[in-house]
Amino acid sequence: MSDNSSSNKTIAKNTIVLYVRMVIVMFLSLYTSRIVLEALGVEDFGLYGVVGGVVGLFAFFKRSMEKATQRFLNVEMVRGKRALQSVFSTSWTIHVCLAIIILLLAETIGLWFLNVKVNIPSDRVFAGNIVFQTTVVSLCLTMLEVPFSADIIAHENMSFFAVVSIFDALFKLVIAFCILNSGGDHLVLYGVLMMSITLVNCLLLILYCWKNFIEFSLRLSFERKRFKEIFSFVGWTFLGQVSVVGCNQGNTILVNMFHTVAANAAMSIGTQVSHAVTNLTSNFQTAFNPQITKSYAEGNFDYLRYLVFSTSKISYCLLFVVSLPICINIDYILDIWLVEVPKSSNVFCVLFLINCIINALSAPLNFSVLASGKVKWFQIVTSIVYLLDLVVLYVLFIFSFPPTTALWVKIGIMLTLLFVRLFFAHQEVPCIDLNSYLCQVLFPLLLMSGGSIIFSVVVLPFINTSLLFRIIFTIIVVLVNMFLIWRVALTGSQRKSILNIIYKKCH
Repeated sequence: MSDNSSSNKTIAKNTIVLYVRMVIVMFLSLYTSRIVLEALGVEDFGLYGVVGGVVGLFAFFKRSMEKATQRFLNVEMVRGKRALQSVFSTSWTIHVCLAIIILLLAETIGLWFLNVKVNIPSDRVFAGNIVFQTTVVSLCLTMLEVPFSADIIAHENMSFFAVVSIFDALFKLVIAFCILNSGGDHLVLYGVLMMSITLVNCLLLILYCWKNFIEFSLRLSFERKRFKEIFSFVGWTFLGQVSVVGCNQGNTILVNMFHTVAANAAMSIGTQVSHAVTNLTSNFQTAFNPQITKSYAEGNFDYLRYLVFSTSKISYCLLFVVSLPICINIDYILDIWLVEVPKSSNVFCVLFLINCIINALSAPLNFSVLASGKVKWFQIVTSIVYLLDLVVLYVLFIFSFPPTTALWVKIGIMLTLLFVRLFFAHQEVPCIDLNSYLCQVLFPLLLMSGGSIIFSVVVLPFINTSLLFRIIFTIIVVLVNMFLIWRVALTGSQRKSILNIIYKKCH
């Protein structure tokens, strides 16, 4: 029990650090997006979303690969083995191989697809190719930094992440002002400078690990047994995440092929909003993930079940309490935020937020399967479900469905994945079962969400009258939402734990 208490304190400390980072980064990122849209214009902003936006999508891919690598590092720490350097070196070797694969695919199939299939205005083909090359370099660097960021997460040293992320956001804001006030081709300059930031981030992670962790090594390791074990796990995870990125970027390309660059600009705005808000749960879940892995390795399944259920529920509530006020004020927010609002941006933003909430709910189930190490069929099935998104969307676009259909299909896919992840979590981690998850997590959240949405619909006419009423009734919506979370979503023991934490902080 004392070990669990110590673990909870570590989680709480890391969560606070990551949330301070998130608040600063979120506001900087949203303001940066406004400046970038103003500097590039709607068409170039949409073009960057098609060509260079894959870097943003690979941020999710990077986090998932981090979790795979971090899993092996945490297992070695728990077992007390002195093989951390071997695990680290092997992981580094695998990610070097994956970076080479990405480079080869990008410079062959990717380059062909860009110049033959993507709908780019004729006068922007050269700029699009330059941005593509900077994107390829950024992707390779992103892949190479995975073992280092995973090592930091495994050691639960989150303060460094906070510092690097804040500097990253500040540099991006500086870049936005630079391109706004510079001559020449703004899109090309933006692509080159964004690539430079990725390079700096990679070097900082390498230097930090070199200075702080004894397992750090840039030696390429080919110990057959360990390489096979880690490569199998990371390889299946790689397959799963390629399907995620392929689905997300495929949606962007399909919208471009069947509609216009302006539709891509609206989609990019929705992506920016969802990335900013998703940081709420990604930070929280990053703090929990090492403890989930360690609990599985120790055989502490009761604590593992508590962590997974609590992370699912709290992740959903954190996103919901922020997303609902954004949704009911989305038109007003976009008018303040952007100089020129692309058509349908409001709908894209709302649908992206719904998609993010569902994904945040099911992600901890994904962590529990990764902790077990049995991922082959899990990744195969989830990959098939993700790729069904593209098939369904392609058929619907042939029948002239609007661009926002991309998000409706994605929401359906994410709901399907929730139950796929729950099924595999039950198979690999027996302490997680369907009935308990439905009764303790899903049903309370649905009741809380239904009550909050109904109340918001009732007060919506008052919100749309004047600025004063908008502020007053938005605050009321937030308070009602928080009350329903407290009384309906959270259990008595969870409420007691929160009150104990508050009491200890105040005394």
